[in-house]
Amino acid sequence: MGLVGDQQATQTLETDVVVVGSGGAGLTAATVAARHGLQVCLVEKTAFFGGTTALSGGGIWVPRSTLAAQAGIEEAPEAASRYIHEVVGDSLRGDLLDAFLKAAPRMVDYLHEHTAVRFRLQRGFADWHPTAAGFMREGRLLCPMDYAGRELGPHFARLRPPLNEFNAPGGLMIGLPDMGHAANMTRSLVSFRHMAKLGLAYARDRLRHPRGMRLTMGNALAARLLRSAVDAGVSLWNHAPMTGLLTEGRSVTGITVLREGRPVQVMARRGVVLASGGFSANADMRRRYIPFAEHHVSLVPEGNTGDGLSNAQACGGRFDGANHSNAGWVVVSVLHEPDGRVRKFPHLFLDRGKPGCIAVNKDGRRFGNESATNLVEPMHRSGSVPAHLICDDAFIHRYGLGLVRPGGWGLRRLVAAGYIIKAASIEALAQRIGAPPEALAATVSRFNAQADSGIDQDFARGKDKADHFMGDPGHGPNPCLGAIRRGPFYAVQIFPGDSTTTVGLRVDARARVLDAQDQPIPGLHAIGLDMNSLWRGRAPGSGANNTLGLTFGYIAARTLAGMS
Repeated sequence: MGLVGDQQATQTLETDVVVVGSGGAGLTAATVAARHGLQVCLVEKTAFFGGTTALSGGGIWVPRSTLAAQAGIEEAPEAASRYIHEVVGDSLRGDLLDAFLKAAPRMVDYLHEHTAVRFRLQRGFADWHPTAAGFMREGRLLCPMDYAGRELGPHFARLRPPLNEFNAPGGLMIGLPDMGHAANMTRSLVSFRHMAKLGLAYARDRLRHPRGMRLTMGNALAARLLRSAVDAGVSLWNHAPMTGLLTEGRSVTGITVLREGRPVQVMARRGVVLASGGFSANADMRRRYIPFAEHHVSLVPEGNTGDGLSNAQACGGRFDGANHSNAGWVVVSVLHEPDGRVRKFPHLFLDRGKPGCIAVNKDGRRFGNESATNLVEPMHRSGSVPAHLICDDAFIHRYGLGLVRPGGWGLRRLVAAGYIIKAASIEALAQRIGAPPEALAATVSRFNAQADSGIDQDFARGKDKADHFMGDPGHGPNPCLGAIRRGPFYAVQIFPGDSTTTVGLRVDARARVLDAQDQPIPGLHAIGLDMNSLWRGRAPGSGANNTLGLTFGYIAARTLAGMS
């Protein structure tokens, strides 16, 4: 028997399946395997269960789901395959795509029938590539239903908290349906009542609990999966980092893990599933795989240090070739608090795509379409790292900017902290962000003229319907274009970041890790961010990364249970 790693185990336990990592992929694999009658032990390196999933928006991208069919949205059987082939291109793994398209809707149905997981169809969200054949304007995005944290009982304390930056001031969690109300609460009585009701419930929760009990988005999905794992009888170990893979010949037979500071050898009769979250928190791997690594800001949990990847490579696994990009890119701003804490804000859909905000580089010039899903790629391509988002007073009070919430909440404090830069004129703002005043003034003047016409001649912002979901549907003539005219003016510095890595292990359609000869390594599976992304860094739509974790977690569990 061999040991990949340098820890010597002093205690030996035996189970059917060991899952390493507790994000959506790991929790799904553990729960489904346990529901199929297997004894499962899940080990989590950090204090919290939920992984990157708990910090995410929580949506999953699922073609031809039962929920879409029930809503009357029909999709031709071959449409999604055509669409993904065109989006990903020649590097697409056809065997993995076929497995995904077959299993993804079944995974949702299975979780609905056998677990606490519940999704709803999110109307009005289009795929990300409108010119690709098979594109759909809605019907493929499913979002987790809200969840009451009290349903977790004592396990609630072990659920990874959400990004506070997604919450309303004070820590109230809000979901996608709440965001429009949050932006309009000072102008709409209906929105005010909606947010006031949520605020009162949150205040009641805080009298008895350390945070609110209403969970939304990815935190709701992680909570539902954690509840499901508990109900299925999965043994859940936190503060339990894997230190090595146990091998016998070519086969992986278990892991070594530190539990309560002591090494434990856990033998796996059926196999080990790696779901440890990729490598975003590994500085050395970031330098090898991520552009502008010295400026890169990752949103992923602290435990995602590539443990699964390095241990699998040490026993014969390998990466699956070049991807279009090595991470799921996110524009991020950073606030350094006086107590040393670092707050990271992901600029997804709350500010940069709205009318009246532009991104500029050190030359005071725009470099890309601010309403596009991926603004990091043009940042990398043009060398616009770091950059700034700029807006005027009307914008920041309507939509917010980064950590400044809609209505201007927190503006004064964040200006004083240096996170938000404020100036009376565009020229003065340029001086404060280190850009040529004449160039920035010319950029804003040109953008304002294009905003008035509704046509962005430089980057076609708002031309594609997919951009409109980042804009304001109540604004015209282009929901993504608005002038920057009324001072004072504001800026926030932005950096390229990631919410996930895409580089991972080469696996087959049953999620088994493959060796240099493309043969499965017996007893070793990889899912989630430890598996190379099917999309190869070019995701087809919102929720596409989460859906791979859950779907291949379902596939791996059924494989281990001897199911087809």
